[in-house]
Amino acid sequence: ARLQPLFRLLFDILLHFWLHFSPHLFIYALPLRGPTKSWDLLVNLLLALAKLAIYKTRVRRLADGGSCDCGAYFQSSVRSRIWAEFLWAVSTGSLDTFEEQWALSGVLCSVSPSGSLCLTL
Repeated sequence: ARLQPLFRLLFDILLHFWLHFSPHLFIYALPLRGPTKSWDLLVNLLLALAKLAIYKTRVRRLADGGSCDCGAYFQSSVRSRIWAEFLWAVSTGSLDTFEEQWALSGVLCSVSPSGSLCLTL
């Protein structure tokens, strides 16, 4: 029950990458291979961040007994990572590389023609 919001979120995200998500895939899958290297890196990073979210919320729950939403923690982690990568890309003038890496099909984010970040997650 604690992981259901996270699994629903992963299902919605990975469906955009034409990947069927299941808890079995999440737990037992080797690193996934897709049509492009950027696709591979992004999907495997998302799965790793989801596993980290499960671990961190479990540790927090054991430490103080409070409830933590895995889905919200995962979403916050991904948004923070995208924002940090975007700021780095702006400072180095490599927005094209950022878009190739993070803005695949606009699933997680997109960059407007004016150069501003639009998070869709």
